[in-house]
Amino acid sequence: MPEHTPAPTPSRAVYGFVLYLCCYSALALYFVWAIIPDSFLHSLGLTYWPQKYWAIAIPIHVGLAIALFGAVIYPAINLTMTPPLGDLRTVTDPHAVSLQDKMVPEGGIPPVSDIPISQVCRHLYMDPN
Repeated sequence: MPEHTPAPTPSRAVYGFVLYLCCYSALALYFVWAIIPDSFLHSLGLTYWPQKYWAIAIPIHVGLAIALFGAVIYPAINLTMTPPLGDLRTVTDPHAVSLQDKMVPEGGIPPVSDIPISQVCRHLYMDPN
C-alpha cells in the first residue's frame, strides 16, 4: 500500500505540469474570447460563443461569492461551533496539565501547568486581606 505523503514524486510533477499548462491555456482562451470582437471570431468559423457580458459577470460573481464566504459564512460557521460561555469546555480541556499531582520543593520553580479557574478567580476577585 503506498504511503500518503505530500512529498514530491515524479507522477505528481507530471500532473502538476499538465495542470499548469491547462490553466494557462484556459486563461489564454478566456482572454481571446473576451477581447477579440465577435465579427473576427465569426470570420474564423467560431460562431457559438457565450455573450461578452459573461466575460465580466463571471469573475465578478466568483469574487463576490469568495468575499461573502470569507466575511459572512466562514465566521458564522466558526460561531456555531464555539461552545457557549457557560460550558466547561471554555475553561479546560482533556489536555490540561494539573499542578496538583507534582511535588514542588520549597523555593523551587513549579513546572509548566494550567492554573485552575477557581485559583484565578480567588486571586482576581477575592479580598486580599
